[in-house]
Amino acid sequence: MSFPPCHGRALEHPEIIARVRDLLAYEWDTAGEIRAAVDGGTDYYDTLAVTVVGMLAAAATEPEVQRYLREQEQAALGQSLHPFEVRREIAEAAWRTVRGL
Repeated sequence: MSFPPCHGRALEHPEIIARVRDLLAYEWDTAGEIRAAVDGGTDYYDTLAVTVVGMLAAAATEPEVQRYLREQEQAALGQSLHPFEVRREIAEAAWRTVRGL
């Protein structure tokens, strides 16, 4: 996989967005509860992945990504779906993906 020399250009790489999309679909919303609650279509995780990659490309921190994911959970379900540690692991994995680590 070819990663950008500068993580600020991560949005230009579909493979990075795809890896983050998979993190969100298979590790964050494993049962599809959040997507179902917001009537998200087939591009739901793609849209979230673009947002998360964009945040990280613009130098957002992992806690900011965690907060964003928690806000999405609460907006969709009225409560958090995951404990802090799960969102932290996902945010860190997304951070590593954007930086090519």
